[in-house]
Amino acid sequence: MPRIFYTAEGYNGNYQNVNTNQEEHILCRKLDLYRSIITVGNPSFFNWKDIKTHGFFRTLSNSVIQKILLVQSNIESNPNGIYLHPIYKTYVSDQKRIVSYNLGMAVAKLYAERLLKIPNLIHVESLKKVGAITFVNKIDKSQEPDLVGRTSDGEWHVFEAKGTSSKYLSKQIIEAKEQAKQVEAIHGVNPATISACATSFGEDKIFSKIVDPEPKEGKEIEIDISKFFDNYYYPFFAMREFSNSNFKLQRFDNLEFNSIDIHTNKLNLTIGIEVELYELLQEKNFTLIEEYYSGKKNIDLNQDNQISIGLDGFIVKYSNH
Repeated sequence: MPRIFYTAEGYNGNYQNVNTNQEEHILCRKLDLYRSIITVGNPSFFNWKDIKTHGFFRTLSNSVIQKILLVQSNIESNPNGIYLHPIYKTYVSDQKRIVSYNLGMAVAKLYAERLLKIPNLIHVESLKKVGAITFVNKIDKSQEPDLVGRTSDGEWHVFEAKGTSSKYLSKQIIEAKEQAKQVEAIHGVNPATISACATSFGEDKIFSKIVDPEPKEGKEIEIDISKFFDNYYYPFFAMREFSNSNFKLQRFDNLEFNSIDIHTNKLNLTIGIEVELYELLQEKNFTLIEEYYSGKKNIDLNQDNQISIGLDGFIVKYSNH
C-alpha cells in the first residue's frame, strides 16, 4: 500500500501523541488525494457567481475535474509507493508553483484528518468572501493562514500548507510557521493546534515536516458556524441542485450515500456524501453533525482499495467498481 512520510513536533496536551521521534507514515492512495483536493479546494472552489456567469458544467470542470486531473497527471502510484511524476520537470515555474500549492493542500487535508481527527478544513479567504469570519482585532496587514478546521469536540484548529519539489524544507517550514501563527484566538480561545505543514514532492517519495509552533500575538477571529458548514458542503448541494437527474443513491457495506458520477475521457469517478450527514446538513442540526463526526472512522484501507471515505462524510470511488 502506498505511503506518505512525515515528522511532527511541538504538539501539546491532547495532541502530544502526534509528535514523532523518527520518520513515520500514513497510508495514501491517489484516490485519497482525489478526495482531499476537491474538498480542501481553494477560495474560488465552487460558488453561485461562477455558476451563473459560466454555467454549471464549466464551473464543475474548473473547480472539481481539473483538481482531480492535477493529481492524476502529477502523482504516480504503485504498490511500492506514491511520488511525483517526472512530467512535473517539464513545467515552467508558474505551473510548478500551482501544482505544488494544490498538492500541498491535498496532503495537509489528509494529515489533518488522519493525525488530528479534523473532519473539514476551509480556506480562510473563502470564509471571508461569504462573511463567515469576523476579525475582532486587526493588529496588522499580515497574511492569514490558509485553513481553519473544527473537531467534533468543538475545538478550532489552524493549518498552513506549503508544497515544493525541493528536498529541503527549511524555508517552507519557517514561512508556514510564521503564517500559521497569525491567528491567536478563535472566539476568544487559543486554537487547539496551529499546524505548519511543509511537503516535499519527490520522485521517490512524498515527505512532510509538520510543526505546531509556539503562539504569538496575532489576530482574534470569530467564525459563524452555520456559514462554516454551508461553505464547506455547498459544492455538493450545488451539484445536486443543478444536475438532479444524474444523482443516485448507492450503498457501500452498510453505508448509504447520495452520489454523482463524473465521466470524462480521463476520469470515471463517483463523488458522494453519506445520506445521514446530508439530512443533518439540510436540518442545520450542528450538534448532531458533530456527534456524527465523533462516531466516524477512516475506512480500513486494506478493506477496499476502490473507495475513499473521509471523516467529513465525503466519498470518492472508482465508478466501475
